[in-house]
Amino acid sequence: MCYGLEELFAAADNGADIIALEADDSLCAVARDRLAAQDKEGRVRLFSARDLDALDTHLRRLASTGKYRRVLRLDFSAGTALAPAFYAQVAAAAQEIIAAFWKNQVTLLRMGRLFAKNIFQNLPRLSGSMQLDQLEGSVPCPILVCGAGESLDKTQVPASGSFIIAVDAALPALLARGILPDAVVSLESQAVIQKAYIGAASALKGSPPLLFADITSRPSVPRSFPNRTVFFASKYAEASYLDRLAGKGIIHDYIAPLGSVGLAAVYIALRLRKDEGVPVFVTGLDFSYSAGRTHASGVPHDIQRKASSTRMSPAENYGAAFGPASMPVKSKDGSRMISIKSMTGYAEEFRQFFSGKKNLLDIGQTGLDLGLAQAKDESLLEAAAGINKGKATEDHRATSSQEDSTKQTKEAVATFLSEEKTALLTLKDLLMHGDASGHRDRSMSLNEQLYALLAGREYLYLHFPDGYRVSTDTAFLKRVRAEADFFLKQIGLAESLMAGTGEEAKRG
Repeated sequence: MCYGLEELFAAADNGADIIALEADDSLCAVARDRLAAQDKEGRVRLFSARDLDALDTHLRRLASTGKYRRVLRLDFSAGTALAPAFYAQVAAAAQEIIAAFWKNQVTLLRMGRLFAKNIFQNLPRLSGSMQLDQLEGSVPCPILVCGAGESLDKTQVPASGSFIIAVDAALPALLARGILPDAVVSLESQAVIQKAYIGAASALKGSPPLLFADITSRPSVPRSFPNRTVFFASKYAEASYLDRLAGKGIIHDYIAPLGSVGLAAVYIALRLRKDEGVPVFVTGLDFSYSAGRTHASGVPHDIQRKASSTRMSPAENYGAAFGPASMPVKSKDGSRMISIKSMTGYAEEFRQFFSGKKNLLDIGQTGLDLGLAQAKDESLLEAAAGINKGKATEDHRATSSQEDSTKQTKEAVATFLSEEKTALLTLKDLLMHGDASGHRDRSMSLNEQLYALLAGREYLYLHFPDGYRVSTDTAFLKRVRAEADFFLKQIGLAESLMAGTGEEAKRG
């Protein structure tokens, strides 16, 4: 009935945004009439239980402005007791949207520049590679996704009859067992991931696995998988330059930013399987660990600990179990394990994305509950054996022999790089010479021209602490000026790679 609304208007800061929610449709209709009479300035946005999609969109738009830090719930009547779970869930989701925006900002602050740099360096490789959508539905046999958690040690991995997808850190562990996976998934943008490929060169010769690489992943990794790279693209931020890449057909489609390479591997497996009748098994996706251990045997972290161990610094990593960020959790087998907040967050995200997916089964014996049906190794082995005994004789390993529109993609990438180079040179000249610049467009003010150039090139500033919005303030533009030089260099390197004259091309 809008009681207390005037008092709220008087008490609220000018920066507050007021949202009203009514679970009952009849009461919502009454509230709309009352608001129309009482809220002439339209300060309140009213949503019903049927408008949750619109509410979600509205909240995300507000969060993207960077003006909001929290959501405060106010119950204007005891009517909330009629649907307590509904109101609590929506309030919690609203707060999570605001929190997720700021978490993403922290990630962009640390990694945004590297993400953009890697995209520019990976663009020239797209013309000679496939993309995920081109292999969709291509695997008719059981798929096994192998993470790097402890449960991988206890899993019987079939030697044949299944399509094995390994996260990058699990690759050396599988190779040590004499198992060459059919595919490896690379999501990591930083140099640390190179350790996963040390010593794997000989095993990757001849018929190497497919490499499913994110467009933001470390560019040097695909060199170990010549002509076997399949790119996919996580949309790490809402940025128009990413939309332009898709609009030009350079990137075929975007997937949600899953954050964890294990989640990305499961997503890829579900897209690769021929239909929902093909089972997908997961193991090693524990998101937890036992005291003294953090990973499966043979993964880079385990190898490094053992190689550098001394009497004073043993291979067992007890520090991870008793650190300030660690917390006890219950494993799916009932035992006590250790985790940290980021990993429990990944497990929750896994449940949200994949719980309920048909024929998605967990054969890992330990780790956090993933919201999947549990299965035993025998289920995978029987499914794999069924393929061997069947009439199918085709090689189920997906290949990159399908023809890609290489010329069209190469031309589109070259055009995009050329356009970005021209825009950055124009921006640089405008920032140096202002109104005296030869690139001045007299049909608009200098600030308007600068804004137009910046608005579509978020890679220049998304990694700034205040980079969630464009600014023409002097301090902001000085930082942009430095970034323009950095990305002009990246464009130059990408153009050299496309022309076959870069250092990477010379190394083969």
